[in-house]
Amino acid sequence: MDEAKRYDQAYFDKWYRHPKHRVKSPAELARQVAFVLGTAEFVLGRPVRSVLDVGCGEGQWRAALRAHRPRLHYDGVDPSAYAVERYGARRNLHLGGIESLDGLALRDQYDLVVCCGMLNYLSTAQLTDGLSQVARRVGGVAYLELFTREDRFEGDTEWPTPKPARWYRDAMQAAGLTAIGMQCYVLTRDVDRVSLLERS
Repeated sequence: MDEAKRYDQAYFDKWYRHPKHRVKSPAELARQVAFVLGTAEFVLGRPVRSVLDVGCGEGQWRAALRAHRPRLHYDGVDPSAYAVERYGARRNLHLGGIESLDGLALRDQYDLVVCCGMLNYLSTAQLTDGLSQVARRVGGVAYLELFTREDRFEGDTEWPTPKPARWYRDAMQAAGLTAIGMQCYVLTRDVDRVSLLERS
């Protein structure tokens, strides 16, 4: 399916704003952002100063993050020409995908890297390559939301059949990422930032 057509205004109106179809309410998004931000700051031992949001859509995380950290630097990356054309200048969104991070004008590292609601759409090759590119940007914590074959899920599920949880765990480890619970990760080389019982 053509990316520009798929992720047009109608797509975002349905899955982000329509009361019947939206994946998260504003309150649910606010709780998720607060949790992820708090986890990153617990690991870092200081406030988060920079965030890379991969597959950011219209950049909804930006406002929610800045409600807590008004001076936070935010970069969003998304393949939707509509989203970047409409909101790119105001919300600092860049046109691209997870597998093109190395070719974009981004910071070398970020305190927090977010991939929320987009990893399940990727092919196996895109995911494995993309996770390596994400890992190169992680300066603190990554939040990598994925649904496995064993999970129950709803919403926009027009994606490849999810793989077993074990496969995703192996893919994260291969990319140099260690799980610390609730879909949060640190670089394996920085794993001493968390204790053994804080790892999953």
